[in-house]
Amino acid sequence: MPTRKKNGPTERSDLAQKAYRGIRQMLFYNEVIPGQKIKYQDLADRIGVSITPVIHALKWLEFKNIVRHEPNRGYFVNETSLQEVREIYDSRLLIEVSLVSAIVDSLTDAELKQLATVHEAYTAAVAAENYYGRLMTDMKFHLTLASLSGCRIQLKMLQELFDMLLLKYTRNLLLLGIMDTSRQEHRRIFDALAGRDAHGLKTALAAHLEHVREQVVQGFSKMEIGKKESMEDLFTFQ
Repeated sequence: MPTRKKNGPTERSDLAQKAYRGIRQMLFYNEVIPGQKIKYQDLADRIGVSITPVIHALKWLEFKNIVRHEPNRGYFVNETSLQEVREIYDSRLLIEVSLVSAIVDSLTDAELKQLATVHEAYTAAVAAENYYGRLMTDMKFHLTLASLSGCRIQLKMLQELFDMLLLKYTRNLLLLGIMDTSRQEHRRIFDALAGRDAHGLKTALAAHLEHVREQVVQGFSKMEIGKKESMEDLFTFQ
């Protein structure tokens, strides 16, 4: 007589991971947006799991400050914050630039080729006007570069920063269109690395991150002003 398979810890963990990946994808593609209340059953139906794995996944996202739980109301996607965006880019600047010496000191030809492949993927996404592809390949370029340092803790911190940036702010980054000059800046970063030029790499990387931070902060400020003016116009009209 065949034995009945029981739902063990491994299977429950797999389902929670499936729910987590599904919710992450919805956040990235703006199918769930900041401020929106999360409907457990709707997410469970779309992902193909029960409600329990969805709640486990939301607890992980709450720990990452992507969602919040309100007693007797449920989970909501956290609203965007200009201050948080500033802090994300300030932290990226500190971490990524601090890794430059370790990256250059241990760089191999195989690692340089690996980064070249990622850079080509980013360039292709820009040429194809694939905006979501730009964001993903930009992230992969920076994480791949950082990984060449061999510093696992800093890399993990950087991954968490990208998680916050892309899961909460993708829609804003797409609206701002901040990638126009990034292709040339990425090229300068890669060329400095290829030349084993630590000073040039540090300069190019810092200039790129500072430029992107400035564009994002200015763009967010204008968007906030625009929202405020729209609300004032609405009340004036009424």
